[in-house]
Amino acid sequence: MQGASHSILVVDDEVHFRELLRSVLKFAGYEVSTADDGEAAIARCQTDKPDLILLDLVMPGLSGIETCRRLKAIPHIKDTPIIILTACNDTETITESFAVGAVDFIVKPVNSELLKQRVAYTLTNDELRGALKIKEKELSDAQRAAGMGTLRIDTRSGQIKFSRSCHELLGISGDTGDYDLSALLAHIHADDRDHAEFVLTRALETKEYYMLEYGFITDDGRELIIAQQGEPVRDETDPEHIWLFGSLQDVTETRLAREELEYQRLYDTLTGLQNRRFFETQVRHILAHPRDDNLFAVVFIGLDHFTRINDSLGHSGGDFVLREIAKRLEVYENSGHIVSRFGGDVFTLIIRNLVHSEDCNRILDKILEDIREPTLFGGHEVFVTASIGVSLFPLESEDPALLLKGAEAAMIGSRKEGGDRYTYHTFDMNQESQRRTQILREMRSAINRQEFVAYYQPQIDSKSMRIVGMEALVRWQHPTKGNVSPGEFIGLAEETGLIVPIGEHVLWQACRDTIRWRDMGFDLRVSVNISAKQFEEDDVCDLISHVLEETGLPATALEVEITESMAVKDHRAAVFKLERLREIGIKTSMDDFGTGYSSLSQLQQLPLDTLKVDQAFVRCIRASKRLGNRDDFENSAIANAVIAMAHSMGLNVIAEGVETEDQLRFLMQQNSDQLQGFLFSKPLPADEFESLLKNAELQLDPANAG
Repeated sequence: MQGASHSILVVDDEVHFRELLRSVLKFAGYEVSTADDGEAAIARCQTDKPDLILLDLVMPGLSGIETCRRLKAIPHIKDTPIIILTACNDTETITESFAVGAVDFIVKPVNSELLKQRVAYTLTNDELRGALKIKEKELSDAQRAAGMGTLRIDTRSGQIKFSRSCHELLGISGDTGDYDLSALLAHIHADDRDHAEFVLTRALETKEYYMLEYGFITDDGRELIIAQQGEPVRDETDPEHIWLFGSLQDVTETRLAREELEYQRLYDTLTGLQNRRFFETQVRHILAHPRDDNLFAVVFIGLDHFTRINDSLGHSGGDFVLREIAKRLEVYENSGHIVSRFGGDVFTLIIRNLVHSEDCNRILDKILEDIREPTLFGGHEVFVTASIGVSLFPLESEDPALLLKGAEAAMIGSRKEGGDRYTYHTFDMNQESQRRTQILREMRSAINRQEFVAYYQPQIDSKSMRIVGMEALVRWQHPTKGNVSPGEFIGLAEETGLIVPIGEHVLWQACRDTIRWRDMGFDLRVSVNISAKQFEEDDVCDLISHVLEETGLPATALEVEITESMAVKDHRAAVFKLERLREIGIKTSMDDFGTGYSSLSQLQQLPLDTLKVDQAFVRCIRASKRLGNRDDFENSAIANAVIAMAHSMGLNVIAEGVETEDQLRFLMQQNSDQLQGFLFSKPLPADEFESLLKNAELQLDPANAG
């Protein structure tokens, strides 16, 4: 039955007629309730909300007309359709019924089939009307949220009819009636007015599609950027009459964001100089359109020891110095050269229209002199020098990438020589650059071929001398070169960001191997190094959590290692991420402690579980021969202090680089919790490490070792 979801209230004082209507409508599938007079109907509608009301016109007490008026005053009934039931068939009665809110009338006596048809029609029409209102509101709300409105322009009169949302958008005072085109033009910014008038006038004449964008000044003085478009539509009642129907949209924020994005894309926000992207584009452009018989130089300028300036003056002082140096270099743009901030403490120049290389020398000498001039900050003079590297086109190369790499390599060479100088790129440096390029190309292929694998070095409990864990270390198994030393690729991987996919691959492999060995009965935890680039990634904690979930490795069986320098670089971010890992249940450790620049106060703030004694402090330890005492050791003060400090902070201690019996005895005397080094095992591939777990007991007796 079609009416099953609709409720109808029948209001009539004649009980037999009321029950007749109830029977007919219930049989048609409607839910029917009744009231015997107007007061009862009003009382019921205070709490109920029928979908339709059938209301008798003539009743004792309140009349049908008055009942209808009062029902329409109830907020949730005002849109409910009311059909009047009446024996009167005069025009005046019908008109009065519609005036108080009725939507239809049925003359008594009622024909059952006619009643069902009129009820069904009214309910369907009400649903459509309700849906249309919802759609209109949704459209209006969407337009308002999007900063949009609609309009139509009469091509005969030039009058504009704006939608209400258009009035709100443009801040036009007054009603929503017709608006004169000249009044609209008066609000358009003077710079755009002539163009807007031309486009709109031409559209009115040609009756064709138009589109334009202009600045608009609202009545209250706000400045907007408006995008307007329209297309011709014929009037259905008069085919010769054409309207331009269209839309307006406030694109102010979009335009400003686009301009800001374009600025940030090409300019450095700190110094206002062009940035790396712009500089590299200029190099390619100049190479594509070289001037005959002229040289130009690609110059890299790196400020010497800039980290010391940041350390002593803070980042605000460092930023001040960078801006000051930028101003001194910017003056060279007046001579036609191109200056940019390449990134960090490095600036770049393109020196153009050189006749001889000696001309470049004079400019470089002047740049070094300008940079040496002291900078005044906070009442103190700050002295800065620079290391400069230079590549010449076309003498060094005609390839943009090689010119940039050559100049950067030469700058690094200047730094190695002590700074405050410039160095030209040489053939030997070019060869080194090509070698790095080849390694980089092979590394990318190696990632795709999964040539990077995890090796494992055991970590030994100093009391039981049993393997309790292992550190996962990355190795490159090259198809032709064999195992490539980490020293040949780790630094380059860090520089280029390739360490991120390499580190992620090692993390996955280490977790898979560890869960397999734990399932075999070995109670192990694995320590995985997180590189600086990985640690800078916003989603590094989510990645580690995902790997644990996918592999099934318990969080307590994983230890994440960071270095001291990583914690110092962005201390607050390091604390936040380490706390996230601890919440997951993952252990955290610091490697290379004592080799960086962290303070003890920073160390105390880090949520760490383990401190690793760097191998540099372990490998130098040896028994003192001068005193002939096996328990007296030389070069052990730092390791001793680190172990004692870590234990006082409640941290677990792992000593790395254990290679001799002397070092082992010392570390056991100092109660280092775990030990790691070649004395026990070199790093092993997964299959060999598994064999070590299965078949080998360490041939070290703790009693004899101690």
